[in-house]
Amino acid sequence: MSTVLTEEPVAAERAGGPLRRVLSAAGVGVVAGTGLQLLTTLLLESPSCRDASGYGCLGVALIWSYVVMVLNFLLTWAALRVLRIAPASLTALLGTGLYWYLPHIVTVLRLLPGGPTWVELILRAGAFALAAWGTLPRGSLLPRAAAAVALVLLVPLNSAAETRASQSSQDSDLTASHIPLLGPQFPTNWHLEGVGTETLGTDTTFYYRVSPDFPGKGAVTMAQMQQQVQVFVGAVQPGFTPPSHCTALTSGTPLPSPACAPVAPGVWRHADYQYVEYFARVGDTVAVIQGVTPAVSESFLRELAVSMRVRTPSYFTGG
Repeated sequence: MSTVLTEEPVAAERAGGPLRRVLSAAGVGVVAGTGLQLLTTLLLESPSCRDASGYGCLGVALIWSYVVMVLNFLLTWAALRVLRIAPASLTALLGTGLYWYLPHIVTVLRLLPGGPTWVELILRAGAFALAAWGTLPRGSLLPRAAAAVALVLLVPLNSAAETRASQSSQDSDLTASHIPLLGPQFPTNWHLEGVGTETLGTDTTFYYRVSPDFPGKGAVTMAQMQQQVQVFVGAVQPGFTPPSHCTALTSGTPLPSPACAPVAPGVWRHADYQYVEYFARVGDTVAVIQGVTPAVSESFLRELAVSMRVRTPSYFTGG
């Protein structure tokens, strides 16, 4: 009797073949994942979730994220057994694991147009198709080992691709801002970070930080943050008439406009206690360089202001 039970799934595999097995498992993954996604949406948008006590819907979502994986395993295991794809339990377990692993690793695909919608379907199908292929009763171990290595290598490859895609997207955003991108010549052991643009009304401001190369994850303490230099770039406004009136990039908000002292051609300085501002004008564009002294030396701020030039987007994004 046990021999019959053992050989029945194998006979079914021979009848359908590996392709039928892989396609059927992929379909199971898509149907189960889509159904659970719909159930998740209904749960999180329900009044009972929104009115939940304690952490509210956030707590429900956290608990549900673990429950849904168990449900995914149980549903796919049952479906695989019905389809006579053996071993159903191992295939369902591996497929569920890959179903969790792949979306967390292949994040670069989400940056593509319409990414979250069709990428989810592809990853669900791919996870269970790969699981069905990997658990074939017979076959060489070498291709499976190669697939396992490829899955591990997805981590650095995805990171590099995501960085490149982010840089390309940021380059496009900076180009579309139509602001002359003023940037300084900064010494070694310093870098640019926090690059972005902001539009208020008709005024667009380009901003970034010039920061020392701190060890670890960058500026953490207040002393380290005070060593960073803030830079804002935008069009010269009518109220900016140095050296008598030196308030720039106000976005139409009336502010006091103190005088500032010229320190170089097209460069002016204003100080308010430890807070120092340098204004560098290049054509119809002005850069406001802000720093805190003595955490940042006056000579360094002046060098940044004097060296302001129009740069390409890749100068700021590293692309």
